[in-house]
Amino acid sequence: MSSQTANRRKRSYASLNEMVDDATRLTAAEAPTTGNWSKGQIFEHLARLIDFSLDGFPFKISWPIRIIGIYYFKPRIFKHGMSPGFKLKGATKQALAPDPLEDQAALEHLQKSVQRLETETQRCASPVFGELTCDEWNLTHRRHAELHMSFIAEP
Repeated sequence: MSSQTANRRKRSYASLNEMVDDATRLTAAEAPTTGNWSKGQIFEHLARLIDFSLDGFPFKISWPIRIIGIYYFKPRIFKHGMSPGFKLKGATKQALAPDPLEDQAALEHLQKSVQRLETETQRCASPVFGELTCDEWNLTHRRHAELHMSFIAEP
């Protein structure tokens, strides 16, 4: 186990607003990260995925990955959460891996994206998991946030 993985916080969010509150607290406290991304990059990455779930994804995933995603990863992630170590590539990386940016600006984007989830009912299909209900998308976003927010240390 790498030292970055060993230094992760255990996170479990009952709601996306709880995650935003955690992000706000950690930003105010100037908490350090233990992974490869800054807080701004983490927040922006989470916000982008939320936005794409509302507006549509600018990339496609190959059908073998979609089949594995729907029948293997989706139930596993819903039950146990996401594991670190997945490397984004190609168009997926271009869309989801943000350049470094200021923590506060990315936090504001994340806050707005979560607010949109609460007010908009339309959801787009996941490129990996296919059609998801609003509740399934919210769970996916919480599990995704639990993974990435675990790389922000307690101040």
